[in-house]
Amino acid sequence: MGRGKRIWFGFLRFIAVCMCLGVIVASIASVLLSMYVVKATANDDTLLDLENIAQSYTSIIYYKSTNADGQDEWLEYQTLDSPDENRIWKDLDDISVNLQNAYIAIEDQDFREHNGVNFKRTVFAAVNEIVHEVTGVWLRGTQQGASTINQQLVKNITDERASDGTAGYLRKIREIFRAISLDARYSKDMILEAYLNTLGLTGNIGGVEAGALRYFDKHAGDDANVEEGKEPLTIAECATIAAITKNPTTYSPITNPEDHLVRRNKVITNMYEQGYITAEQRDEALAAPLVLSEKTTDENAAKQTNNSYFTDAVIDEVIQDLLKENPDNVPEEEWDEDAATNYFYTKGLKIYSTVVPELQSEMEDVFNRAEYWPAYETEYDPGDGSEPRTIRTNAAGVSVNYKGELCAVVGGLGAKTADRTLNRAIDSVRQVGSTMKGVAAYPLAIEYGWADYSMTFMDEPKYEAGDVDENGTVYKKPWPSNYSGTYSRQPVTVYEAIKQSLNTIAIWVGQSVGVDEMFSFATETLGITTLDPENDKNLAPLVLGSMHWGMTPYELAGAYMMYGSGGQFTTLHSYTTVEDFRGNVILKKDITTVQAISEDTAYIMNRLLKGVLYDSGGTARGLMADDAGMESVGKTGTTNENRDIWFVGLTPYYCSAFWYGYDENVPMTKYNPAYMKHPGASAWREIMDTVQADETKYPYKEWTMPDSVVKESFCTVTGDRPAAGCPTAVGYYKASEVDQRTTCPGHSSTE
Repeated sequence: MGRGKRIWFGFLRFIAVCMCLGVIVASIASVLLSMYVVKATANDDTLLDLENIAQSYTSIIYYKSTNADGQDEWLEYQTLDSPDENRIWKDLDDISVNLQNAYIAIEDQDFREHNGVNFKRTVFAAVNEIVHEVTGVWLRGTQQGASTINQQLVKNITDERASDGTAGYLRKIREIFRAISLDARYSKDMILEAYLNTLGLTGNIGGVEAGALRYFDKHAGDDANVEEGKEPLTIAECATIAAITKNPTTYSPITNPEDHLVRRNKVITNMYEQGYITAEQRDEALAAPLVLSEKTTDENAAKQTNNSYFTDAVIDEVIQDLLKENPDNVPEEEWDEDAATNYFYTKGLKIYSTVVPELQSEMEDVFNRAEYWPAYETEYDPGDGSEPRTIRTNAAGVSVNYKGELCAVVGGLGAKTADRTLNRAIDSVRQVGSTMKGVAAYPLAIEYGWADYSMTFMDEPKYEAGDVDENGTVYKKPWPSNYSGTYSRQPVTVYEAIKQSLNTIAIWVGQSVGVDEMFSFATETLGITTLDPENDKNLAPLVLGSMHWGMTPYELAGAYMMYGSGGQFTTLHSYTTVEDFRGNVILKKDITTVQAISEDTAYIMNRLLKGVLYDSGGTARGLMADDAGMESVGKTGTTNENRDIWFVGLTPYYCSAFWYGYDENVPMTKYNPAYMKHPGASAWREIMDTVQADETKYPYKEWTMPDSVVKESFCTVTGDRPAAGCPTAVGYYKASEVDQRTTCPGHSSTE
């Protein structure tokens, strides 16, 4: 073999060795790269699970309404943005097709065809980067992006943003493999749906629904806008939303409208060139001015809300139920109230609440004006060494319906200035005075036959001055005392006793029932949580309301619910169900209804409470809420030294409880009922008359007397069936007991 051939064969062997080494190095590199990718994406089944995307979504409270066809529908009451991000999940079917196409046209025109990565664009982008590194010049004059919608979705979910050096290249490699994996695991529609919900817009806005609401006060879906009487998103508006995503700062329609319009018009042009819109639609969209909905706060500021008291109440209730249920099975040591609160605000929950917006708004208006509650001020010494301060009276109110639903609540007077602050209607526990008489003593006495509508009891104290009770208490003055400070020392009917709120009669009635029976009924049947078994198993707490702690207006309204619902008590609640952003039910309120008292007892009590508002001597006479032609009934209550002024009012639609006093539980020395109408009853009357005036929502309704109740006359002196010459009135009695009534022996002319 000649020298030339040896050199040639040597060169070929060298090339072959180099090629073998290259193959070996490439194989090793491929193995190492594969090992790296496998390790780096080991948790992708969880991380890139599009069924449960780990993103922060805005929770929304809904309320039930009735549409023009008489069908129930759920409408949005309030969105509850997290401090970090405002994001509302929308299924793809609920996102405008024009909005979907706008994103595909500008971000990834081959989205429907590729397998997750556009390799042609990726190779060109890589070459373009190399050329720029070497020459400082971009091919085609600009940097070219190659990310598909799949890749952008990966970035949105993982939040990996490295772009420079080795970290940038490795991130891109992970992104490519993940994008291909997504395409293999999920349909194009599911990928697009996830992308449109996870993309970032300006400020703390994320996803197209939050963007559409923010920029145009419209929903991302056409049908939702039509339902609310709004026009669907226009093509130009869809293009505006899609134009922002590439660079939310540069293309912000709020802060950089000129640059934004250039980008928006490119989106519109792309939509035309790719066949999504006609030339006529293109021209109309290009000519459309940029008109955004008004916004008074900085778009980049964290969302600051001013919740209604109802919103606060439902938030607190849902968080407590989340804490109990732990829907994601978080390890017990990690699941506390802070974790449940974060879950509430960031999981895109759909809370189906019980609020009645028109009632909530009217109650807020009346409490904001505060004209029914005199603003008494007094100096208060806490007695703990701190400086005395001037305190001012406050008030609270709550309304429930006869299904146990919290319909409206206000926790204080004046404008509400903070979220999740003290809600006196739900959080403040106070002695309830004479309203307690209607909770257990009177209803149970009538239920068990120990009393009826006109049965008489002596208006005299149980203990005289100097008497000693079973607990060894020595009475320095007669007990109980009536509000007037006097006793007639005569028999008085139950009707008169309730109407005038006489303490003496209520004590005799309560004694006939027994403290154990009343305590059990109040706590076990009516669900009152604040009675103290050590201190409240006595007549004074269970009949006159002088409890160790007291009750909240919410639970007091719940206790009186039975007088408008045929004797039934239903668990108090502010929501029925909670769904996650995918529509899966994660909380279902445990709501039970019990027959607390019989239907006839409930109706008789209802008629007795009517006298408080309608009849002479009633403690809230003339303050009935009957402008809409419907009846109303109620009960007043006052604690010692006017520390607490209460009213419970019922209409055929709602049961309400109102409180007035000092938070510090000191006497209202300036309050004098002789010179003013009852504050709570007056406010309640305005609220109910205003709301129930809408006959379309509140058609006439009445409490129907059951067949088990008989309407009969009685002698107002003895309470018996009247004889000739008796002063009479009409009462209501159980049909099963009416034959047991005796006839009055009559009266002399001097009686």
